[in-house]
Amino acid sequence: MVKVFTLEQDVPADYLPVREHPQKSWGIWDKNELIALSIAWKEDDLWHWGRYAVDPDWRGKGLGKQLAYKSLKDLFDTGVEEIHIDARDITLKLLSQFGAKVIGETFDFYGPVTPMRLYVRDFLACAGQGNIWKI
Repeated sequence: MVKVFTLEQDVPADYLPVREHPQKSWGIWDKNELIALSIAWKEDDLWHWGRYAVDPDWRGKGLGKQLAYKSLKDLFDTGVEEIHIDARDITLKLLSQFGAKVIGETFDFYGPVTPMRLYVRDFLACAGQGNIWKI
């Protein structure tokens, strides 16, 4: 995923590993190559979701949407009530469809990111209204 984070977004490579624990990760593989990734980690009693990326060669096929849905659902299925997300512009629209709400001003983190919060009740409400597609 260095291709996305470091080459596209200019995020330093030493920042990429999530150093917080506990953490969970989800990925989509093509043979031996990781082509999509998302990671969640708990920090200060709050779950965060991020390090979300899809290889540029695989974009536009719906894999990113499926991965986002699956990883968020899995996290909520463990009993998590809310998730904090610092979303890039391209992810903001997707997460809004899942029920996430903007909770603060956009700030610079190697490009603009917007803080969002996603609550399980909003996620489930969007799923019930058909706003989230089932996998």
